[in-house]
Amino acid sequence: MIVDRSLVEMLFQEAEKGNYAIPHFNHSDFWDMSAIVEAAKETKTPVFIACLPKVIDAIGIEKLGAVAKITMEQSDVPIIYHLDHCHSVETCLAAVDYGYRSVMIDAADLPLEENIAAVKRVVDYAHARNVHVEAEIGKIKSAGEEGYTPVETLAGLEDAKTLVEETGVDALAVSIGSEHGFYQHTPKLDYDLLEKIHSHIQVPLVLHGGSGIPEESVRRAISGGIRKVNVGTHIRHTYITSVGEAIQDMGPMTHTADIMAYAKKNVKQVLKDWIRICANK
Repeated sequence: MIVDRSLVEMLFQEAEKGNYAIPHFNHSDFWDMSAIVEAAKETKTPVFIACLPKVIDAIGIEKLGAVAKITMEQSDVPIIYHLDHCHSVETCLAAVDYGYRSVMIDAADLPLEENIAAVKRVVDYAHARNVHVEAEIGKIKSAGEEGYTPVETLAGLEDAKTLVEETGVDALAVSIGSEHGFYQHTPKLDYDLLEKIHSHIQVPLVLHGGSGIPEESVRRAISGGIRKVNVGTHIRHTYITSVGEAIQDMGPMTHTADIMAYAKKNVKQVLKDWIRICANK
C-alpha cells in the first residue's frame, strides 16, 4: 500500500467522523515491529509504528526506513512509519528523506516563537514530499521526572491555535496531564481543556503517555477529541519481561526465533487490547 500524507489525512478524517483514535505503537527493534504489523493485519486496523531517536541511534535511520518502506508497501492495512519525539529538525528532515511517512518535531521545550520556527521548517520540507507532520504544545514529561508539575505544563489554547495557524502542521500533541512511562499516581487528565482545544483547532489531537492511563480515561479522552493514542512503555515492558520469561523457561541455548515467538505472542495481546480501546466502541 502506498502511504502518503493524503492517506493519513483520510484516516484521521474517518477517525473524527467515527469518534475513535488511531493506535500509535512505539517499537524498539525489528522483532516488536513485526508484532505490531501482525496485530494490525490480524485486526485489520490502521496503525502508526513509531521509533524514538534512541532507536535510530541504535539501529540506523537508513536501515529502519528501508524495512519500514517494505513493510508499508506489502501491507494491505495502512501502516504509517513515524519518527516520535524528535527534537532535531535535521533528523526529522533526514527521516523524510529515508522514507518515514510521518515525523514529530518536538520543540515544545522552546519558547513558542522558536517552537513555531522549528515546526515550520519541518512542515515546509515534509509537505513538499507528501509527509505528515506532528508537533507538540505544552510539555509532556516522563512520569516521576524531577521538577515536573503537570499543571504548569498544560497546553495553552491560544498558543495551540497560533502554532497550528502559523505552521500548517497536520497533528498536534497536547499536554492535558498525561505523562510518559508508567504512572506513580493516578493520572488526572484535563478533559475541559481538551474539549476547548478540540472545538477551536481543526487538526487531529494526539494523546501521549497512554501506558498506565485507565481504559475509561482513555475512552473519555477519545470522546473529547483525541484522534491518536500513543503507547510505548506498556509494549516495551511486556516485550522485555516476556523475553526474560522465555529464556528462564526454555534456557539460553534456545534459538532466538523461538524466544521471540513467545515474546511476540504476549506483545500482540497488549497491542490488540489497545486497538480495542482506541476503537472506542
